[in-house]
Amino acid sequence: MTEAAKSMARNFERTQLKKLDEAGCLDMAWPISITAQTVGSSAEQSMRTGNDEDESHICTKLIHFQRHGQGYHNLIGEMYRDFLGRPIDLDDKDPAMNPFLREEMLDAPLTEKGRQECAARRTQGAMLSPQVMIVSPLLRAIQTAMLSFGDHADTVDWIAHEGAREQTGLLQCNKRRTRTEAAQEFPHVDFSTLQDDDDVMWQPDARESPKDETQRIYEFLTDFIMKRPEDELAIVGHSAWLFSMCNAVIDCGEAQELRSIFQTSEIRTMRLSFYKTEESPALQ
Repeated sequence: MTEAAKSMARNFERTQLKKLDEAGCLDMAWPISITAQTVGSSAEQSMRTGNDEDESHICTKLIHFQRHGQGYHNLIGEMYRDFLGRPIDLDDKDPAMNPFLREEMLDAPLTEKGRQECAARRTQGAMLSPQVMIVSPLLRAIQTAMLSFGDHADTVDWIAHEGAREQTGLLQCNKRRTRTEAAQEFPHVDFSTLQDDDDVMWQPDARESPKDETQRIYEFLTDFIMKRPEDELAIVGHSAWLFSMCNAVIDCGEAQELRSIFQTSEIRTMRLSFYKTEESPALQ
């Protein structure tokens, strides 16, 4: 990673942590707690052997998380940053200063560089054994999954889920196409979890709040992922979504390698354990 890229990543992490902190997202008490461990660590090994004796333990799943490859919005963001000498203010409602408001940015796809990044992950993806593929319904995430996990295209179910998509609202790059369009282009992906054909989650006047986003991530993990029968899954999503998940929803402890921003196309494997708390509802 170049020094410029490292600086950009540090700035992103500081900015996102500040937003999460100011919104009160870093100290949320969730009804079901979720802990993460890096696979192969001594802590992870002890966790695996101790779960059966912990009455609060619900389940443990091995999950391969991936961030999409470089999208056109990422490229445009880099170009504007080089031109302006500062990052784009994503809340700016002036299209001249915030190009992500332009309709041409709708559901931004991968760039050629992004496609190459994801294709370079194919060997890694082929060596993994997900029993199901879960993808954000945004185009760049589905394209990423196809390029990196293409060897699993005909062997496991592929499911698109709104819970895994990037922070919604305002930015055209984070607005999805209709369910009908997506299903026509990717017939092997199950889009039935998307309740509406149009993107009713995306609102034109404001971005989804950090608290609403973290709540959505929590519900995705506990209402959907936790209750699935598979023990090993792959989930392809987005940078801010993954960062919020690892810093505000999942307890990653002091593992900076889990809490840091995902690089484009990066695959990061975690073992997630779900535990009941005193506030947990009755589980079916």
